[in-house]
Amino acid sequence: MKSRTSLRYLWACAAVVLLAASRVCAQVDIGPVTATGSAEVGAYPQPLPYTQVAKFQEYSDFAQQVIAPHLRLLLGGKEQEYYAKFDLVNVAQKNELYTLRTGKYGVLDIQAQWQEIPHFFSNGVAESPYQRSGGTFSLVNRPSAPTPGQPSGENVRTWVDANARPLTLSLLEGIANLHVSYTPTSEWTFTADYNFQNPTGDGRAWGAMFGPNPGAYNITELYQPIQYYTYNYGVGAQYAKDGWVGGIKYQGSFFENQYDTLTWDNPNTWDEMTGPGGSCQNSGLYPGPDNGLGPCRGEMSMYPDNQAHNLTIDGGGVLPFHTHVMASASYGFWLQNAPFIPYTINSALPQVPLPRQSLRGDVQPFFVNATFVSDPIERLELRGTYSYYDYNNQTPPMVFTNVPTLNDVASLWSATAYPFSFSDQDINLTASYNLTHDLAARFIGDISTYHNSGLMVLQQDQTTYGPVIDWTPYTWLELRGSYQYAFRDSPGYNNNRTSLVNQNAGLTEVDALRRFDEATVHVNQANLYMQVQPREDTTFYAEFDYDDYYFPASDLGLQHSSDYSPSVGATWNPFPNTHFYVDYSWQAEDWNMASMQRQTHAPIPSQPACPNTIAEAQTPENCPGQVWTSYGRDQGSSVDLGMDIDFPANQFLKHESHLQIMYTYAVGTSLIHANGDAALNPATDFPNVGSQFHQLIVQYAYQVRKHSWVKFGYFFNHFGYNNFAIDNATQWMSSSPNSMFLGDSTETPYNANVGYVSFKQTF
Repeated sequence: MKSRTSLRYLWACAAVVLLAASRVCAQVDIGPVTATGSAEVGAYPQPLPYTQVAKFQEYSDFAQQVIAPHLRLLLGGKEQEYYAKFDLVNVAQKNELYTLRTGKYGVLDIQAQWQEIPHFFSNGVAESPYQRSGGTFSLVNRPSAPTPGQPSGENVRTWVDANARPLTLSLLEGIANLHVSYTPTSEWTFTADYNFQNPTGDGRAWGAMFGPNPGAYNITELYQPIQYYTYNYGVGAQYAKDGWVGGIKYQGSFFENQYDTLTWDNPNTWDEMTGPGGSCQNSGLYPGPDNGLGPCRGEMSMYPDNQAHNLTIDGGGVLPFHTHVMASASYGFWLQNAPFIPYTINSALPQVPLPRQSLRGDVQPFFVNATFVSDPIERLELRGTYSYYDYNNQTPPMVFTNVPTLNDVASLWSATAYPFSFSDQDINLTASYNLTHDLAARFIGDISTYHNSGLMVLQQDQTTYGPVIDWTPYTWLELRGSYQYAFRDSPGYNNNRTSLVNQNAGLTEVDALRRFDEATVHVNQANLYMQVQPREDTTFYAEFDYDDYYFPASDLGLQHSSDYSPSVGATWNPFPNTHFYVDYSWQAEDWNMASMQRQTHAPIPSQPACPNTIAEAQTPENCPGQVWTSYGRDQGSSVDLGMDIDFPANQFLKHESHLQIMYTYAVGTSLIHANGDAALNPATDFPNVGSQFHQLIVQYAYQVRKHSWVKFGYFFNHFGYNNFAIDNATQWMSSSPNSMFLGDSTETPYNANVGYVSFKQTF
């Protein structure tokens, strides 16, 4: 019965569209206005459920039987002076898009857009024992105290299984855009822009913790309510005359978060339900995961409200010797002064005062950029760019002194939060010369300098240079090759500078450790490309990219990484309006890293020089048995092939038609292996992670009348994975007896088959 109802509904929609199509001409004149456009509507024979295919529907809305209309309308004055264009896609669905562009040619242009983007994470897969009201998560029931002889965590497992309820994790983001451009004269142009963004929903798994120290943490996984409001504004003016142009623009951005804090009940409080009516009473003790003690609730700050203002001045013009110059400069104020929340809401702990009540965040970025392009002689082109960016952070530092660590009053924590500032300047020069009519050479050089106020290296210089060759020895053969070498230094690398130690609450790192984004590195990059066209209708192409990164000074940290990606493809157009293509690519990245485990341990005979009571004093030289090496590979391949064919009217088909077939296959794997650390805990291998994806799209459109088309389509998607880290909430407490996991169906393997029919009318 359900299938018959669906088919009747489908054909009813089709009849309505065809009836409307039969009454519309190719063009409509309405007084002084001419209208052209198209409309398309269709349906799925069966509704598609949200469950099991959440990733297939991640950014779409396939759960309705009706394919919402796609409407397009262009209105223009017969004098070609005014215009209005409407484009409506997926009307009334969750992934709808409405656009309008109207104005007067050469004088006024108005563009408006409204778009909704859904993001489905799971429907009924995630589960939680919490109920939410605004930013507060509360529990109707709490776990009972464990009974004698009961396995560790069994009382929590039983409670979760009895109280967890299915959730729908999703987001719906609304985006509005408005752009107005007004040109009253040939010299002046004025612009105004507005952008609004509003992501809303319970769309993200969110973790928090209770507990005194590592090993006794109780992880509570919540879901984060999201309702952001972002308002962006811009106004500008531009003047152009005699080959020169100048302009000024203001841009402002304002972010508001509806939920500035999240508050949630602690489920592990069965020994604290001693208040009136069995209510929870805060405790300053949290001796272990199986003890029902500790705070009744926890609290966490979310993204704070903030605003940014930027002023930009730019210009450009033409100089002698075929030289063009362009330059711009901008200055901004980025402000954030949301109030801080207390260190803790646990009334049983000392209420240590905050260093100050709010951040007083003040960043003043400055950016300048200048570019020139010159052709002083016919065969030579010179191009240069200079840029400078200064992230000037005027936020005052904050000193935290004797703060209780989490819920443990016996441990006090002190640290200083310094404002981070940096500047980056870059000079890029390119010289291109046509050696012959079929051979061109370019040389690229780049020098950049980076300064910062608080990392391991306070100043770094990087130099990059190399040639690019373009050679076309024959009309049917094109070759291109390039090589770039780069070197970045790291003078005075110090990961235990006083400011860094203060930021880390007195903790230090092993001196031999180098972070890959700041360490000395040699980079070699190469690219090869070839295109062969033996016939006018046939093209073959191949490309190879190679990157290699070597870190010579990194005794601990990333040692080496390289990636390479060959690809080949072909296109074939044997007949007019007939196109075939195929493309294959393969990518791989290899890396290896040295690490060290430092911890207090008993003396080890094989390491007599190794300090065993002070972990921070252990070094790779004194404790070689605690060093371990990991290496990994991420690789994948993909195939794309398809065809587009326009069939003219013939003895079998009364009218023309169009067939399109596209197929994609992609597979990826990731492996991480490790060896070493024989002195303490031996290094182990992680299970391999992999995924695969198939997609087949078939669409056939047939012209039933001069301006009427019927379209049939079929989509097939397959997604599979092998990922040990994905939690699907099937075994609640198997690995962590005091955690509540939501689960997520975005990585759930699935097969999706979707067929549809639609009708399109042009006029």
